[in-house]
Amino acid sequence: MRAPSKRLEPGSPGKGDRVPCWADVEQLLDRLAETGERLPSAHGDGATILSYQRGRRLMLDSGLRSRWVAVDDIRACWDTFERLGRIRREDVLEPGRCSAFMVELFAHVPGVLDQDGAERWLALPA
Repeated sequence: MRAPSKRLEPGSPGKGDRVPCWADVEQLLDRLAETGERLPSAHGDGATILSYQRGRRLMLDSGLRSRWVAVDDIRACWDTFERLGRIRREDVLEPGRCSAFMVELFAHVPGVLDQDGAERWLALPA
């Protein structure tokens, strides 16, 4: 039986007016993999990164199942976020089919704006 994992709290605001970038996502992935913090999810208990091969892939464990997620898929979703400036789960269904994880991950990047309402969406500062 695994020891209970730590729960991650949402990211703190960015420094000044700095817009979050891909390097911030990589730093968050590094920290999550190193500490074993659980990334919460609105659709379950969240997920933990069990293994991380920086720049290649990560093993994501939701408690019910584990799966490999390509870092290139995460990067493609981040590129979509940067291009649109604002995303919902529907915007990051592909690639990888882990939109809940992508939204939760990006929501914890310092400086990303997380808006809950009838429909949750994330935004980059203008």
